[in-house]
Amino acid sequence: MESINTVLNNWLKELDNFSYKDYKELPDIDLYMDQVVTFLEKQLAIFQTSSLDKQITSSMINNYVKGEVISAPITKKYNRKHLALIEEVCTLKQVLTIAEIKQIIDELYQKENIVMDEAFNSFKDLVSEKNKEAIHNTTEMLNQIEDNDLTGLTNLAVDLAVTASTCISISKRILFLNKLFLEQQNNKKKDKPEEE
Repeated sequence: MESINTVLNNWLKELDNFSYKDYKELPDIDLYMDQVVTFLEKQLAIFQTSSLDKQITSSMINNYVKGEVISAPITKKYNRKHLALIEEVCTLKQVLTIAEIKQIIDELYQKENIVMDEAFNSFKDLVSEKNKEAIHNTTEMLNQIEDNDLTGLTNLAVDLAVTASTCISISKRILFLNKLFLEQQNNKKKDKPEEE
């Protein structure tokens, strides 16, 4: 049986080769819900941490629509833009609330002059870049741990979790401050007397 270290190293190599498809490589035909789930399950399979870990379900997608994180399907069909945004939501939901993700989507994708393929491809490239950084750092630390050293591996997991926790706190603080600033700007506009 292979050591935990070997299995983890192999998975890290797979993850290093992972990238979301470019926007234009996403299906250019509209898909029904079951087709969307099947497509995204294949796309996101690399992120499963156990056989019970579902990356996407129809209930999740329905919740994203209800929460106005993504727009409603058109005649029960989802287009390329839906798929791109669902992939982004699936990445961000690991660390942010749906309300925080909606805040990001609203800021980055709701502008009139947004070019969807450029915006999504920038996100896709950022995911690849950050994956590569994390994989490089993890591999260096993993190489210093003896095979099947459960204490060493657990300490590595704790190190990564604490780093992630700090980054999550910073990200959430930025989003909170952005939201506060927008609320203050909107209140100023409401309080400002109209010029006659």
